[in-house]
Amino acid sequence: MTLILLVACVGGPDSADTDTAGQDRTCVDIEAEFAAETTAIRSCTEAAECGQVLTGTSCGCTQDWVARLDADPTAFQALLAEGTTAGCELGTASDCSCPEADGYDCVDLVCTWNYVTDPVAYPACEADEGQATTIDSVTLDGDSLSVLVGYGGGCSTHWFTTCWPDQSFLESAPVQAHLELLHEVDEPDPCDAWIMEEVIVDLLPLQRAYEESYGAGGTIIVGLGGYSVPYSF
Repeated sequence: MTLILLVACVGGPDSADTDTAGQDRTCVDIEAEFAAETTAIRSCTEAAECGQVLTGTSCGCTQDWVARLDADPTAFQALLAEGTTAGCELGTASDCSCPEADGYDCVDLVCTWNYVTDPVAYPACEADEGQATTIDSVTLDGDSLSVLVGYGGGCSTHWFTTCWPDQSFLESAPVQAHLELLHEVDEPDPCDAWIMEEVIVDLLPLQRAYEESYGAGGTIIVGLGGYSVPYSF
C-alpha cells in the first residue's frame, strides 16, 4: 500500500495580505505637511526677522524662498526632498528670471526678497495723438507731479499716459525734459460735462534716465502743458 502524504503550506496572516505599513506616503500627505511646514518657517511680522534662503525651492538666486532667521529648516528640507522624489506639486516652480533684490522683506506676513522694481519708462507718444485736454496746474509733490486736467465727457472711461516724446534731455543748466499727457477714452463719449481730474505723474523714470546719463543726484526742469517745475533728487 502506498501512503500519499498531502502537505498544506499555511502561512501567517501577514503572508497572505499586502504589507501596507511600508508603503510610500501619497502626495496628498506630503503636500499637506510641506505647506504647513512652509507656513511655520516663513511666517513673519517684520523684515528684520527674515533672511534665511531655502535652497532648492527654485532655480537659485532671488527666486529661492526665504525663511525666518531663527527657523529650523531641517523638516522642511526633508519634505522638499521627499516630495520632489515622489513628483508631488510643491509650488516651487518659477520662471528663473532672478529679479534684482535689496535684502529681504516681510510681505503679507511671509518672508521674501525685497525686490527692486524698476520704474516703467515713459513711451515716446504725444498728447496730439489723444483727446483734447486742458492743463490747469502742475505741482511738484515729492517724486511726482500733481497735474490738474480738464476735459469734456462724463459717460465713458478716460485715462492718461505720461509721454516723453524726445526721449532725451535738453542740455542746459540744469537739464530740461519735456513731458506730455496722452488722453485716451475707451469709446466715444456722448456727454458734454466738464470734468476736472487730478493726474499723478511719477517722476522716478525721469530720475533713473538722468542718473544713467549724468550720475546720481541732480536737478531737472520738467516741462508739462506750458508749466515748468524744477525737480531735484
